[in-house]
Amino acid sequence: MDNIDLVAVRTCQSHEEATIIKSALEEEGIPCALDNDHQGGLTGVLAIRILVPADRKEDAAAFLGKHHER
Repeated sequence: MDNIDLVAVRTCQSHEEATIIKSALEEEGIPCALDNDHQGGLTGVLAIRILVPADRKEDAAAFLGKHHER
């Protein structure tokens, strides 16, 4: 996803949760990436951001709203 404007659609505290959400979005055809996934859970303070292309933010938010309640 080089040279694409990425925006955060969700923040997670665990690598496992972030990975599950990333996989679900990708299965819906929404490309995404994890930011700081190597730091999540180290102190419980750092967070993993799930990033999607800016033009897919609404699609991702709608999908997460239906299927992944906080």
